[in-house]
Amino acid sequence: MTINEDSGSRKRRNISRGGGISRDIVTQRHPLNVKPSGNALIYNDSKLLAKKAHQLGDLHIFNDELLLDLLGFIDDEKDLKNLSHCSKVLYAFVYDEQLWRSLYMKKAFNELKIFKTKAPIYPLNISKWRGSWRKTMLGLNEEANLQLEENLLCSDVLFRPYQCSQINYKELFKDLIFEEELSWKLKETQNKKYGIKRISEDLLTNDLFNSKHYLKPFILTTDNKERWPTWTLDELCKRFANVQFRQEAVTWPLNFYSQYFAKNQDESPLYLFDCQSKAIKELSNEYKVPKIFENDLFKLFNTVTCRPDHRWLIAGPERSGSKFHLDPNFTSAWNANVSGMKLWIMLPPNIKPPGVGTDEDESEVTSPLGIAEWILSGFYNDSIKLALDGKCLIGITFPGECIFVPSGWWHSVINLEDSIALTQNFVPTGVLPQVLNFLKNKKDQISGFHLDDFIKSLKTFIKENPNIESREIFEKFLNDIANKEIDHEDIGELCSDDLNLPIYEFFIELIKQDENYNKILPNALEKLKQIEIEKLKNKPKTIVQSKIWDELTKQAIKTNKEPESAFSFNFEESDDE
Repeated sequence: MTINEDSGSRKRRNISRGGGISRDIVTQRHPLNVKPSGNALIYNDSKLLAKKAHQLGDLHIFNDELLLDLLGFIDDEKDLKNLSHCSKVLYAFVYDEQLWRSLYMKKAFNELKIFKTKAPIYPLNISKWRGSWRKTMLGLNEEANLQLEENLLCSDVLFRPYQCSQINYKELFKDLIFEEELSWKLKETQNKKYGIKRISEDLLTNDLFNSKHYLKPFILTTDNKERWPTWTLDELCKRFANVQFRQEAVTWPLNFYSQYFAKNQDESPLYLFDCQSKAIKELSNEYKVPKIFENDLFKLFNTVTCRPDHRWLIAGPERSGSKFHLDPNFTSAWNANVSGMKLWIMLPPNIKPPGVGTDEDESEVTSPLGIAEWILSGFYNDSIKLALDGKCLIGITFPGECIFVPSGWWHSVINLEDSIALTQNFVPTGVLPQVLNFLKNKKDQISGFHLDDFIKSLKTFIKENPNIESREIFEKFLNDIANKEIDHEDIGELCSDDLNLPIYEFFIELIKQDENYNKILPNALEKLKQIEIEKLKNKPKTIVQSKIWDELTKQAIKTNKEPESAFSFNFEESDDE
């Protein structure tokens, strides 16, 4: 990729009518005049190479990626600042936003350990967000007006993140937005090939949802303009300015996050995704869950006050979003737009998203660093190809619309505008066997339950129900945990293998005692057996040790010699061949 030096600050981005996007995307010129690596192939000037090496000094022996990694070990912002003053090229390396963001996170984590808090300390003696991590940590209001000589520094490592931070999604997806905006106004999806179907809330009953629609995504529409809240971030800030909300790896007061929200230079802006703040309970009283999503088996955990995290407020600036993931504990979810537009890319459980790798149990997911990088690498176009084959759904939700995300569906979300949303996870009756399988056979992936709540609930439940079938299992767990330090930590951050949390058994007992759900349990357990049998059938075959060989080796051990009928390799020091 190269930049046309006479093209001005921006080129028009082309979008193909087939739904894919052009890979030839050119963004604003880098503020320091860093160029993509492709320019070095065209402008291969030995004088420039020598000048770059001179400005880097002994550091020139490292490639760009390794040099940035080395700079990441510097744990003092003043040292980084002083190093950047050594030369223009070093200034360009130290200008990297991810470097300063990582330094902030490192310092926050260190203070977390010192003060023994559960979230990074705010604000590391920082009172104001100044538009970038570097300016904020150094207390700068203005940047030096520094420009590198043409093609002095050609580096994708430095240019690519800036390019990703400047991507204009509205321009990039303008054809899709046009089509989906029409669908929103008409309350009917126009893209019949791979669009996400829209269904009126008035036409969808509980029976219809639980029998037909619980396995595939759809967008719930409504004529009721007061169906969902109309919060803006400014309105929420007036109510909860100093309340701490979680934004991925940090926890900030909402008024500080609103400053970051309004102006940042991140490749992947921080996404507020909070379920623990003091404001959540208050906000939850200002909306009502759609009736078709109220039938929720995980509500049984409410009766014993240990329900896993399931209700979130979401806020993110334009360009923020979430990479491909599966919802926790094999739950389904609904997500209602309060403001802004969200692009959804969704794939069924048996189709892996392009550019995403997982292990066999899908406990580890690897993908490009950010959403923009995923798109620029061509993976969005690969998703379009899958969509045309019926293996992917793509759509946009607008204010007042609510999307349903079925259990096990991969999904990635991009905020095309500054957005606020509500979401809740739940368990429809139709997926009970799969949820039981998850809780029983994927204990190391369970999350959202809190250890202190779980233990208190279990003790109370045993006391009130002394004759339950799983009593012995529960008491063993409580004995094993008796001498451990207990806190409100998410069990997803603990070692489930050591604790052997009996969440599956507890869930079974709760279903047995509920007159609405106990009738469906036998059938669900039978289907669970079928899932486990099918898993064993598909498990890769392992080498079975020969019984004859076992007997021969046992004899050899007894007589302290090699079995006569066995073949062996002997390598002695005297052997030359």
